[in-house]
Amino acid sequence: MSSSPRRAAPRRAPWRTLVVSLAVAALAVTATITGGSPVYADNYPSWNDVVAARASESSKQAEIGRLQGLISGLQGQVAAAQAVADAAWTANEAAQSALADGQLKAQQLRSQAADATARAETSRKQAAALTAQFARSAGTDLSMKLLVSGEKSDNLLYQLGAMSKLGDTSKKVFEAATQDANNASSLSAQADDAEKALTALADASATSLADAVNAQQGLKAALLEQEAHQDEMTVQLAALTSNAITTEDQYNAGVVAEQQRKLAEEQARAAAQAASDAQAASDAAAAAAAANPGSGNSDGGSSGGSNGGGSTGGSSPAPAPKPAPIVDSPSQPFDGNAVVAYAQQYVGVVPYGWGANPNDSFGCDGLTQWVYGHFGVKLPRLVSAQTAMGVRVSSSQVRAGDLVVWPNAHVGIYDGHGGVIHSPDWGRYVTHNPGLWGSYIFIRIV
Repeated sequence: MSSSPRRAAPRRAPWRTLVVSLAVAALAVTATITGGSPVYADNYPSWNDVVAARASESSKQAEIGRLQGLISGLQGQVAAAQAVADAAWTANEAAQSALADGQLKAQQLRSQAADATARAETSRKQAAALTAQFARSAGTDLSMKLLVSGEKSDNLLYQLGAMSKLGDTSKKVFEAATQDANNASSLSAQADDAEKALTALADASATSLADAVNAQQGLKAALLEQEAHQDEMTVQLAALTSNAITTEDQYNAGVVAEQQRKLAEEQARAAAQAASDAQAASDAAAAAAAANPGSGNSDGGSSGGSNGGGSTGGSSPAPAPKPAPIVDSPSQPFDGNAVVAYAQQYVGVVPYGWGANPNDSFGCDGLTQWVYGHFGVKLPRLVSAQTAMGVRVSSSQVRAGDLVVWPNAHVGIYDGHGGVIHSPDWGRYVTHNPGLWGSYIFIRIV
C-alpha cells in the first residue's frame, strides 16, 4: 500500500527551535553564575583595626571608605546573587514546562497514531470484503444473462446498478483505508520525532535544574557572608564616625544591639502582619455571619490570629523563665522527618525570645536556624533571609522539614501533616500547631 511523501522537516522545526532556545538559555544562566560569583574579602576589619585607624584623620577616612565599600559590596553581592538565582529558576521553570509539554505532545501523537492505525485496519477489512463481494458478482456474464432473461431483465438491471454502486463504494472505502494508513504513518513519524526531541528536552531540563541549584547555593553563600560581617562592620563604621563607641566591650555590645535591632524590625513587621491577618479573618467572619445569620459561627475567624506567628505586642514583656539545659546530640544527615522529630523536643520547653539557642530562647528564625544547623544546613537569622535561602514549592510538593513562611513575618518547620512547629510569640513556648493560617508559602532549602 503506497503512501504519500511527508514533509518531515517543517514538523521537526518547532522541536529543534525549542531545544536550541533552551540550550542557549541554559548557557546564558551558566555564564551568569560563573561570571557573577561573589568575591569576598580575604579578611574583614577587626576592632583593633578600628582603634589603629583612629590614630590619624587620614587613616580614619581610609578605614571609613574601606568599611563603606565592604558593606556596599556585600549588599551588592547579595542583590546580584538573588538576581542570578531568580533568573536560573525562571529558566528551569521554562525547561521543566517544555519537557512536560513535550511529553504530553508525544503521548498525544502516539495515541493519535494508534487510533489512525485502528481506523486503517477497519477500513482495510471493509475494502477487502467489498472487493471480494464485487469479484463474486462479476464472475457471471451479465450481458448473456440479459439476453436470455426476458421479463426478468429488470432484476438483472437492478443487479447491474447495484454492482456499479458496489464498485463505487468499494473504491471509496479503499481510498479511505489508504488515507487512514497514510495518516497513521505520518502520525507515527511525528511521534518518533517528538520522542527523540524529549531526550534533548530532558537533558536541558536536568542542566537547568543543576544551574538553578548552583545559583541558589551562590545566593546562600552571599547571605551567610553578609550575616557574618555586616553587623560588625556597621558598628565599626559608627565607631569611626562618632565618639560613642570607645571600648571593645562597647563595640561587642553594639554588634549585639545591631542584631537585635534588625530582629525587632522584623518582629514589628510580623506584628503588623498578624494584626492584618486577624483583621482580615474578623472581616471575613463578619461577612459570613451577615450572609448566614443562622449559622451560629462563634469562632469569628480568630483561630488564625491566636495561632499566628510573629510578635503581637509592640514591646517585649519580662523575659520568660530559662529552660532546663539541653544537651545537643551530634549533627546528622538532613532528613525531613528527622528534622521534625528533632524540633519536636523543644515544644513546650524553650520560650520565645531573641535567641537561637535552646538553653536561652528561640525567635521563630532562631528555632529554624538551630534545628537546620543540627543537620549541617546553615541558615542566617531573619525570616526574609531564610526565605531567600531556598525555593518555593507548592502545597502538592511540600514535605516534612520544609519551611513554612509567612513572608517577612514568621517562619516555622512543616510537620508533613498540615501543621507547623514554630516559636510563636513573647510569653509563649515553642509550639506544634496542627494547622496553618493566614497567607503562607512553603520554602525548600536546596
